[in-house]
Amino acid sequence: MVEKVRTAELGDSARDVAMLMNKYQIGCAIIVDDGKSVGIITERDMLKRVICKGITPEKVKAADIMTKPLVNAPSNMQAGDAAKIMLKWNIKKLPIVDDGRLVGLVTLTDLLRSEGVIETLNGCALNGVSKHLKKTISIYFDDSKQHMRKCPLMFKDGYSMGCSLKKCMWWTGDECAVTKLSRQVELEHIDEEEDEVSCITE
Repeated sequence: MVEKVRTAELGDSARDVAMLMNKYQIGCAIIVDDGKSVGIITERDMLKRVICKGITPEKVKAADIMTKPLVNAPSNMQAGDAAKIMLKWNIKKLPIVDDGRLVGLVTLTDLLRSEGVIETLNGCALNGVSKHLKKTISIYFDDSKQHMRKCPLMFKDGYSMGCSLKKCMWWTGDECAVTKLSRQVELEHIDEEEDEVSCITE
């Protein structure tokens, strides 16, 4: 799970939440009330409940557009069981809560990448699961589709091509150089954030 979870208050405007998500480049924000997690706002919530309805972001509160009640799981839950919960509720982000305290967040993609989760889900009925989630799951169930994820650097006739693994010029050793560089940049970004926090504290 990701331990640094960004939160917003019930009274914050949709614009405040959007600015928060944009600042930290995240796909959702947990809404809290008096320290307790009560809802979640995702990019999809913003699109459906604000943008598509033509509502002025400054005039609508987080409480009015958040998804509730908040579906969550404890940190000691097995990854496969957490994935089952997400399929049951048709969600791709799952807050992790211990003793009423928000301690982290996992995504369905994170869980599907975890060892043994695909095997746990194998044979599970997908009745009622949204097409959006089924598409995400199918990528990890089908090995051939895993290798067809889009590459940001390789284009043909104006279209992004699928990953060709070791056949690609960007493949170094046992992984993609782009993936490796992205991971390093992300770690450096986290270090910079921690340095900023420590400077403010000092």
